[in-house]
Amino acid sequence: MFYETIDDITADAGIRVKASSLKQLVCRAVLATFNEITDISKVNQRETQEIQAEGKFPFLLADIINKALVIHETKGFVASGCKVLELSENSVKLCLFGETYNPSIHTSGILIKAATYHRLKVERKNGNYIAEIIFDI
Repeated sequence: MFYETIDDITADAGIRVKASSLKQLVCRAVLATFNEITDISKVNQRETQEIQAEGKFPFLLADIINKALVIHETKGFVASGCKVLELSENSVKLCLFGETYNPSIHTSGILIKAATYHRLKVERKNGNYIAEIIFDI
């Protein structure tokens, strides 16, 4: 598994993601978010959605996750694939691959309202990037 849940949170939920590059970290964080919503192994990559956000890390990570959550909330889109189209110190643009959520196919996980800035961190440790994101549920 490319992420783990953070269990020491009383009223919210969280994830810890590890990756070898910042691009991989961003995609893994977005996909881990969708995997908390539904089992992404059952999500076919029939459609694409592009999202982008501006800001500085670590806030940029929460902001791009929140853009993905808006697409989920407004269009019912769930992603099982991700490609970084652009990444700089101040912005990120992603192409997400997935399909519209279908309750007869996709399992229901947690309802995530937003990625928060609470305890948000992105750090480099032992050659890997590690991110911790707490969700408002």
